[in-house]
Amino acid sequence: MTREGLDYRLVIFLVGLVQLIITTDFSIVAVALPSIGRDLRLAPEALSWVISAAALTGGGFLILAGRAADVFGQRLCLLVGLCLFAAGSVISSLSPDLTVLIAARALQGLGVAIVGPANFSLINTLVPEGAPRRQAMGVFGIMQGVSLVIGLLIGGILTTRLGWRSVFLLNPPIVLLAIAITLRSVPRPAPHAVHNRGVDWLGAGLIVSGMALVLMAVSRMGREGWTAPGPLALLAGGLIAFALFFVAEGRARAPLAPLSMFGRRNFAAANVILLMHLAGIGGVFVMMSLYMQSGLRMTAMRSGLDMMPYALAVMASGQAVAPIMGRFSHRMITFAAFGVFALGVGLLSLLSLQPNYWLAVALGSVVLGLGATTAFMALMAEATADIPFAQQGAASAVLFTAQQIGVPLGASIALSVVGLAGPAAGLAAFRAGYLVLAVLVACALGLALLTLRPTPAMGADRLSSPL
Repeated sequence: MTREGLDYRLVIFLVGLVQLIITTDFSIVAVALPSIGRDLRLAPEALSWVISAAALTGGGFLILAGRAADVFGQRLCLLVGLCLFAAGSVISSLSPDLTVLIAARALQGLGVAIVGPANFSLINTLVPEGAPRRQAMGVFGIMQGVSLVIGLLIGGILTTRLGWRSVFLLNPPIVLLAIAITLRSVPRPAPHAVHNRGVDWLGAGLIVSGMALVLMAVSRMGREGWTAPGPLALLAGGLIAFALFFVAEGRARAPLAPLSMFGRRNFAAANVILLMHLAGIGGVFVMMSLYMQSGLRMTAMRSGLDMMPYALAVMASGQAVAPIMGRFSHRMITFAAFGVFALGVGLLSLLSLQPNYWLAVALGSVVLGLGATTAFMALMAEATADIPFAQQGAASAVLFTAQQIGVPLGASIALSVVGLAGPAAGLAAFRAGYLVLAVLVACALGLALLTLRPTPAMGADRLSSPL
């Protein structure tokens, strides 16, 4: 298949479908966790590994997978990653004990790592600039909200009616559809376009080790505290691995993440801002769930249903972001969206002492949902706007790595603040947690104001592809 015969609308559909597959996994498994724990007789500490196993492999292998997308092409990476994810889903549904389930979840995470960068890079490499690319970015954003709806509603129904194993069997039929569309819509790279100069295996080992250590440290900090020696040792080891990774990349003939990418001011700044942004989202999501179940005494199913206003706001902003990005610069959209995001978290903090769902949760969650998704899409577009085609996979992987670190980091921050306040603080503990997250989002806005340079709106109809 050549670029001239490519139906970009089918590519956009594929981007949305794959994003739906990989983002629904977290929410749908989260709903099934209590049932998994009861069936396999697991303690809460052991149960956390059902989520952590996928996060560790998903985050650890992202940059290596991004390089693989640049070396071997998006088509092969999508096919391999989707097959691994489907295999992990089937094994998860058949798991007789925790050990097999953790291994299967790790396999799912590896599949997500391979698929994620390749899928996002399709937008910048196969979809024309202008209205089609804005539409693709909008679909990508909408899937964040759709995945929440599917995870919270369908996950709850399947778990209640058919048991927790059924939530994993939802994946394979959808994956088969995605594989069929990939074979039809994603072309094989032309021989001259395959940038196969080998893989930096030293860098791969360092980045995988660094990500695993940091994610394990963040996970343990949420349970043991930020000053516990174990998590601090893991964090120090991870940071040392990251430092050695950048040294190795500077000397490698075919680096996983070329240092020239970080010389681009908007890309480097957007990664830091994105990490802070996603820490805010991860923290707020956990805080809202805790607030409803512990503060307002809701059941888990009721709290899931009451997250719908947030999910619908995410979907609405994903739909609206496409025309907005055609009229205003990414930088301007980022500033405005972060302001709305910070306002939403501020409302949650100010109104958290009111034991009323509509005032304390619904209002603020809608506002922050509108701002958070718009800011996310604008930052992703800003970061990758001037990255060369040959580095799109690696650039997407770096950005998704920031996401993998940011979300659990924010959750750990929120849990630590609530824990420090103690049970005697009551609803005031949640106000403190929200306030810390609001400050974090405000700092991200300040960093964006200081560092991001203006880029044009997505109005041109240029094509950039070596195919």
